[in-house]
Amino acid sequence: MPQLSDTMTEGVVVTWEKQPGDKVERGDIVATVETDKAIMDVEVFKAGYLAGPLADIGATIAVGAALGYITDTAGDMAIAAGEVVEEQAQTEMIPHHAGTPIVMPQLSDTMTEGVVVTWEKQPGDVIKRGDIVATVETDKAIMDVEVFQEGFLSGPIADVGSVVEVGHPMAFIVDDAAKANDTGVTISADHKIKETHHVAPLAADRPAHIPMPKATPTQVSAAGTLPPVARPQGRQASPYARKVAAQLGVNLAGLAGSGPSGVIVAADVARARPSMAEVAHSLPQVDVPGQGRAMTSMEKAVSHAMTASLTLPTFDVTMNINTAALTAAAKAKKVSVTVAIAKACSVAMAKFPRMNWAYQPVDKLVERSNHDFGVAVMSNDGGLVVPILHGIEKKPLDALQGDWTGLVERARVRKLAPAEYANPTFTISNMGMLGVSHFTAIPTPGISAILAIAANGPQGTPFTITGDHRVLNGADVALYLVALKQTIEAPESWIQDSGVRDQETVAETVATSATHAAPVSPIPEGNWDFPVVVVGGGPGGEDCARDLADHGIKVLMVNNEPFPGGECLWRGCIPSKAWRAAADVIRNRAHDAGMGVDGTNTPKLNWEQAEKHRRWVQASRGDMALKADKGMKIDVREGYGEFVDPHTLKITPVEGEPYTVSFGAAVIATGAPALVPPIPGARENLATGGVVTSDTIWNLASPPKKLGIVGGGVIGVEMAQIFRDFGTEVLMLERHDRILAETEEEIAKHLISLLEKEITVVTSADIKEVGGTPGAMTLRYSNKDGVESTFDCDVILMATGKRPDTGKLNLDKVGVELDGAAIKVNARCQTSAPHIYAVGDVIGGYMLAHTAATQGRVTADNLLGHASEYDQDKDCGVTFSRPQAGFVGLSVAQAKAKGIDAVEAKMPMSIDAKAMITGETEGMIKLVADKASGRIVGVHYLADHTDTLIGIGVMMVAGEMTLTQIAKAIFPHPTQTELFGELARRLLNRLRRTAKR
Repeated sequence: MPQLSDTMTEGVVVTWEKQPGDKVERGDIVATVETDKAIMDVEVFKAGYLAGPLADIGATIAVGAALGYITDTAGDMAIAAGEVVEEQAQTEMIPHHAGTPIVMPQLSDTMTEGVVVTWEKQPGDVIKRGDIVATVETDKAIMDVEVFQEGFLSGPIADVGSVVEVGHPMAFIVDDAAKANDTGVTISADHKIKETHHVAPLAADRPAHIPMPKATPTQVSAAGTLPPVARPQGRQASPYARKVAAQLGVNLAGLAGSGPSGVIVAADVARARPSMAEVAHSLPQVDVPGQGRAMTSMEKAVSHAMTASLTLPTFDVTMNINTAALTAAAKAKKVSVTVAIAKACSVAMAKFPRMNWAYQPVDKLVERSNHDFGVAVMSNDGGLVVPILHGIEKKPLDALQGDWTGLVERARVRKLAPAEYANPTFTISNMGMLGVSHFTAIPTPGISAILAIAANGPQGTPFTITGDHRVLNGADVALYLVALKQTIEAPESWIQDSGVRDQETVAETVATSATHAAPVSPIPEGNWDFPVVVVGGGPGGEDCARDLADHGIKVLMVNNEPFPGGECLWRGCIPSKAWRAAADVIRNRAHDAGMGVDGTNTPKLNWEQAEKHRRWVQASRGDMALKADKGMKIDVREGYGEFVDPHTLKITPVEGEPYTVSFGAAVIATGAPALVPPIPGARENLATGGVVTSDTIWNLASPPKKLGIVGGGVIGVEMAQIFRDFGTEVLMLERHDRILAETEEEIAKHLISLLEKEITVVTSADIKEVGGTPGAMTLRYSNKDGVESTFDCDVILMATGKRPDTGKLNLDKVGVELDGAAIKVNARCQTSAPHIYAVGDVIGGYMLAHTAATQGRVTADNLLGHASEYDQDKDCGVTFSRPQAGFVGLSVAQAKAKGIDAVEAKMPMSIDAKAMITGETEGMIKLVADKASGRIVGVHYLADHTDTLIGIGVMMVAGEMTLTQIAKAIFPHPTQTELFGELARRLLNRLRRTAKR
């Protein structure tokens, strides 16, 4: 079992891609395993034949333990007990009773070998689980080698500089100190053992630990376009080291090498990074004619800093921000917009302090809390000067304005003192005031980020941050820009009070405005049986429990079914889509003749096989989920949970006596059962099976010949079309004036017109009575004109939605309030009892599996102390009709109700080349955008492949992408995805034309 993440200690076998007896080659994928983060491939680095015994599917295997075996002999199907199988290196590296090998880990997806850089432990040293025993150089970085077994370090131990293949031993761990030996081996670049000797003790002047980057490849990254430096005369340097030297500006001459035979490796280069002045003079110089004057100390410092900036591995992230509100607020406060923006940057940075950190040679991070921002201004002689506003995090706006006025005066005549221009923690450059439409700025060593502000445009003002990839990653910068956008576009939450409150309080105000107050200590401290209990094992409860377990929280999940999955797996998404898949095959055959394929237009449903397939999918996924949960150390128990008091849960198991557990925090994820309205005869016929719901329809022995459906929502529409494709006659009754009331109006209207060609739909219906026996049921109803009718059918489906039922939870004993039938929560999914959260159908809103799962992860974030919210405006959904209806975010009407001046563009599927080819031309796609900023706030679909296409809409809305970004994106042809680019360009052109008017 390989270690596929830095936190992985074990994995669950998901599949075997090869079988015993199969020939395998180096690099083959033989299995997949579920780690603590994802399902990942298991790659082998030895050729041979796969042999058993293989670990069972679903088995939990510790890192380093055997999943299976590779033999050199064809026909070997299994390895006998006690047979030697670990031929991972030459026999000198595997003596008898060597113990457990410490193998070269695969620390990147491209790594096939590593170079031993240091040993942090010596033979005979005590080893504990989680210890760092060595560092190795991969193809990307210097990284730690962590072990997950206790014992004593023993040889044979690979010398520093040895090149070891992935999966091969570097040393061993023995269970008895007396078994440890101090044998050392030198392994060459071609993986051959050159010599064997005794390991020399550590030199007295050697530090116990040489600081190295920890799992952060970009800290010694060779990313960049500069060519590698030349090999130093008379010396050897690895190609990778020469690439790194080019990016960091390191002169290899005279550099000590720690690789094999003194070869210079990347680690040596990283440790030799020069000062700014050294870089400035070591990079190529151009002889310029004329008489030069000596630079002033400030000019010299700027020059060296700008030259040294070429050594930074940087990346750029841009977001458009509407600065109108901040400009107006700054004017009202009588401060410059520059000062207001600097303060806004500081306020947002309170939530993302890493933006204020810096890389320090060699391989250190300086974590700073002081906000000393450099802000670029133009000097009188045309040069650029960057004076520093000090203490922005604690000073009020009027004090900052006073500081800034004096700084600008001195900067313009270049009279700044060194302390006024040296060592900023963050830098802001506003060339937008000069009309520049877009630019990126250059960060210098000593800061991790610089902000470039361009001129205001149709989509807002571009704010571009260039970040140092050794300190920041893309997510850091993106999330900071989101917070900065919230801060700038809602200045009323902080600007008025910034003169009387400190930065921490101001940041808390912004956090309250944006996230309704970040939790501080969500899990109460105490001697609990479980820090967190989760009541319910559906998508919401399970995702919450998994995220908590991922972070080392001991979690109990109580589920009232043998397997997790909830309604989605057992009564909703999964079984209905299994039926839908069978129905799709039948429906799709109608297109075949038009495309020149004859003889396929009479498909026949095999109900028994369809049901067998459905149940197999459900059982397989349920079993996988349970094993994964247990593999993650979630304590899963079957039973019913109810609250005894605010910190005690009573569990009634299926068998045995009830018992109680104490908890610090609880998460309610109990879902919502199907609602049966008080129609005469409806509830009475549930027991007979003449009336079914979305919870009980799965018990049908066969498809009905005639089906009555009460309710025209998503469930009703999906079931109506499924059974229509199965050959059933369907009548749908809806008490409102149209079905699909929650679907975007135009999308719904188009879909309804298609549905009415296949099934009978009666809206504004008054259902009078339900009666009969299974197989001979009667629906009596009247239409909007009051004309009464009856419909004789085999079975009646009550597709009238769901309603939470919390009666058995004893919520009154824990102070949890209800909002109607649903549990009342805030955007953090927190109930009126601060230590109790609720997610999924039980809180109302969108009753969708992915919504519940998202809310579960939001809850886990808050329980872990990270402010997080569920944003319904970025949620999505698919109705699995044919064609499929779908939505992401807001419609135009919803956007306007929220004060957004929204516009939309739409295109019919009938003009799409791919849709024409496949005969799937019904429907349309609509794009909804904020007119002022161009930000996409909604995407709406009616298309045969909405379930696939919707992912692009999700990324657009979740990523707050703009029309311009989508218009410039390159979509492949012919695919239906290219409609998004066409829509964005069409809407941009319309906005451009209307703006000129």
